[in-house]
Amino acid sequence: MAESAHSPTFVTRASIFERLKSADRADRELAWVDFRGRYAPVIAGFARKLGATRQDIDDIIQDVLLGFFGVSGGFQYSPDQGRFRGFLKVCTIRAALRRAGKNLRFQGVPLEHVSPEDLAIDHVWQDVWEQELVTQALLAVRAEAAGSMPFRAFEQYVLLDRPAEVVAAELKTTVNSVHQAKTRVTRQLREALQRLRELDDSF
Repeated sequence: MAESAHSPTFVTRASIFERLKSADRADRELAWVDFRGRYAPVIAGFARKLGATRQDIDDIIQDVLLGFFGVSGGFQYSPDQGRFRGFLKVCTIRAALRRAGKNLRFQGVPLEHVSPEDLAIDHVWQDVWEQELVTQALLAVRAEAAGSMPFRAFEQYVLLDRPAEVVAAELKTTVNSVHQAKTRVTRQLREALQRLRELDDSF
């Protein structure tokens, strides 16, 4: 499956930092939309794992994004200085502590007593990051194949966990075609996910 050059899934990576500093206001605004769309779900998912409330999560997202907005003009992404995901993790933890520190726990320990470099907390962050990559990969596949019979069959059979026989009857196809659709779209999903992982390798 060929990725679309205009798919937000494949443009919200290292290049976004240059767009955030663009002299063109419209381009900067679009870059911020992309930036928020890419990273707000990760921030929210991680904060939720720490026990933040919905209101706290909204505030944490706002704090992290506004904080980055304040430094974005002079921000220079350099893989040699560590991955951006690590920087974002630390920003999220700090924002969570400011907003709801006394109420947050990690494995029963007050968050303020947990190091951002703790392997256990890093594992949770990486899990949330990976889950968002899966979501983005699915969005990319859906954008390319939405409306096609294979994707509709995959969506009903795999994502909605409906019986293959029922899906086949509704789509007026065969059970074998439903299974083939699962195999085909699963392969596309894995390819999209692999591309995203490669884009994130030094990020």
